[in-house]
Amino acid sequence: MKNKNLLIVAAIIAALVAGVVGFKALSATKKQAPTLVEETLPQELEPLAPSVVVAVTRSKVKDNTLVLSISGMQSKYTAVAYELSYDSLGITQGVTSKPLDVAGKDSFVRDDIYLGTCSKNVCRPHPGVKKVSLVLEFTATSGKKSQFSKDFEL
Repeated sequence: MKNKNLLIVAAIIAALVAGVVGFKALSATKKQAPTLVEETLPQELEPLAPSVVVAVTRSKVKDNTLVLSISGMQSKYTAVAYELSYDSLGITQGVTSKPLDVAGKDSFVRDDIYLGTCSKNVCRPHPGVKKVSLVLEFTATSGKKSQFSKDFEL
């Protein structure tokens, strides 16, 4: 009887030791080799050519539409993209473009920048726009970027 009780106690102790060792092995954090993360620094912007002149005006033909005019590029740029933001009834709204091809051009006009929203061919104007903030990103023939930003009163 003594041997039987001794065997039971030994089995319980062995099970506890095995459980503790197994738990520690499973819960131990595995050390991973450090991963190298390549950080890309923002591209430094080149100064915009001083010959470039930018204007934003209201369209005389289409309601709630702006005309963006850029001149003096002297064929130095291949693309231009714009971001235009404005307030309408206290809510900030905006219009953006993808890069637009201006390769070989001295001037560029975009005459259809609508200040409103359109869905299923139904357009609703954003009323009360008095000022717009414009950011232009130019891509030079060398691939380098330039930026222009200005607020325009309408």
